[in-house]
Amino acid sequence: MIFETLLTIVGMACVMNLIHKAPIYHRVLEALLIDTKPMNCVMCSTFWITLGFTAIAMPAFCIFIAAAAAILAELINIQIHKI
Repeated sequence: MIFETLLTIVGMACVMNLIHKAPIYHRVLEALLIDTKPMNCVMCSTFWITLGFTAIAMPAFCIFIAAAAAILAELINIQIHKI
């Protein structure tokens, strides 16, 4: 249980960072006219997308997992831009 939770947090944080670096993601957001704060920010979109996925699989811990993944995604994003 603990390993699955940690793997979900780290996995979602890494996947969302990769998605945000893809130019097609931003083109899709512009085409759907949803290029606003909840979806163009790494931390915000990681929180909401992780919350959506984990609400089905692990409803008791979904807010904790989403918050931890969002913070980790933002820390990864800061480290990427530091280089």
